[in-house]
Amino acid sequence: MNTSMNTHKKRKFITLPLVFIMVVMMTVNCSKDDLNLTNPNALSTASFWKTADDAEKGLVACYGPLTTTQGWGRMLGGILTIQRGDDANAFSWPAVNDPGTFTVVPTDGRVGEGWGELNAIVARTNSVLFFVPKIEMDEAQKKRILGEAFFLRSLAHFYLLNMWGNIPLILAPVEEVNDLFVEQAPQTEVWASIISDAKAAQAALPETVDAANVGRATWGAATALLGKAYLFTKDWTNAAAEFKKIIDKPGLYRLVANYQDNFLTATNNNAESIWELQYESNVNASWGTSGTPNVGRGQAYEPDIAPPAYSSQGSISVNKWVFDAFMKQKTKDGKIDPRAYATMVWNYPGAKIYQDSFKTKMTGADTNRIWDRKYLNYDRESSLVPGSWWYAANNRRMIRLADVLLMYAEAKNEATGPEATAYEAINRVRARANMPDIPAGLSKDAFRTAVRDERVLELSLEGDRIFDLLRWGTMAEVFTKHPEYRSNSGGKFIPNKNEYLPIPFNDVSANPKLKQNPGYID
Repeated sequence: MNTSMNTHKKRKFITLPLVFIMVVMMTVNCSKDDLNLTNPNALSTASFWKTADDAEKGLVACYGPLTTTQGWGRMLGGILTIQRGDDANAFSWPAVNDPGTFTVVPTDGRVGEGWGELNAIVARTNSVLFFVPKIEMDEAQKKRILGEAFFLRSLAHFYLLNMWGNIPLILAPVEEVNDLFVEQAPQTEVWASIISDAKAAQAALPETVDAANVGRATWGAATALLGKAYLFTKDWTNAAAEFKKIIDKPGLYRLVANYQDNFLTATNNNAESIWELQYESNVNASWGTSGTPNVGRGQAYEPDIAPPAYSSQGSISVNKWVFDAFMKQKTKDGKIDPRAYATMVWNYPGAKIYQDSFKTKMTGADTNRIWDRKYLNYDRESSLVPGSWWYAANNRRMIRLADVLLMYAEAKNEATGPEATAYEAINRVRARANMPDIPAGLSKDAFRTAVRDERVLELSLEGDRIFDLLRWGTMAEVFTKHPEYRSNSGGKFIPNKNEYLPIPFNDVSANPKLKQNPGYID
């Protein structure tokens, strides 16, 4: 769908993360009355939210921040997610790779950009959810619009909470300056809102959409997000129940035969995808947040994960423990798990990186390193040739069936032990890769280990690993026991700090009610 949308400019509401400094500057020399100004060139809020067309435009604006360079186009897509996992080993690249090397500070622009785009989604969905119910329009259309807005607000809060830990919870449009000065909410309250919004979305959204609307939230996306919220809060029974609804829905989703089809442009929006971001290739696009004219919406994090010889950025390698995990088991016919070749590239016979022979291009220490393959576009000469930052258009699969199957197996095991349906779910994922079933008769602890190991094989370098470590409570242990996981930079994980990103400096300095996360100094 086309997510380029400027209608948010027509609103008088202030977006939370980008205005605190401006507000403080205005209030120094202005009275409250001075702030009550009318822009003669802009529509008032009352004049905008009038028709069904206005409602649709307002909703489209809510999708806008997802695919910008500051959103999942790059910052949220790679730097603030993939690079922070223990599967990736980021190289030093000041002011860019700092989140992944654990040297991030509150003034880091990459952190502020990701935070800003997620909060923009919150602000815009708040407006949709407040004003659209008042519009006289077709009730079925209204229900769908509100359902999509509930889903997007739930999604934004899900990532804000799991990346920053301590966040404000604003559930209504900001109408005046004082509405911005809010405290962070307890995590339990944020989780309750995430779950409530996901339930509302689930009840309102259709199972499928037509080709012209691919990329919009659906029942499956809302159900998977609801299940994840229960999983992250250790409500195992409800998590398993929600994932089972997806698994049991006949003909709605299926695992594609070729695992790598989940990461290629030619197979965007395939049968395994429950919800994915719709990237657009535009080599002449502009840098900026949603609302910037001709803003770039391509898959722009490729240079941040491609090998250094093929990138203008700091890049990453893959930690060897991931490679070792793939080599522990063979397929039913004695071969290497095919997911390894779609996930990584290393010095094996015939290996290529983009258009080059691995052995020819990689020299010195790089010959023995493991490099990322997933989400790279090998039809190019490098991560930026041909084309620019926004050339690539292989969609980010945010939720896919294999992940749901593994989350179901995990939740079912935690709730009732390794029952038959839990085995069936994990073995279904393994069967697609021609891997043998896991051993029967495992204990609850052994089954838990098997599921966690399978998530490495199935989901490495997709940006989920950092969230798995966080919800399992193993992040500090993993990184402190294994400093080699940051050998490319020498970065040191500090427990009770690096689990979360810092709250952006501008927000904390302008809002006295916001408290910085532990360990960070503004």
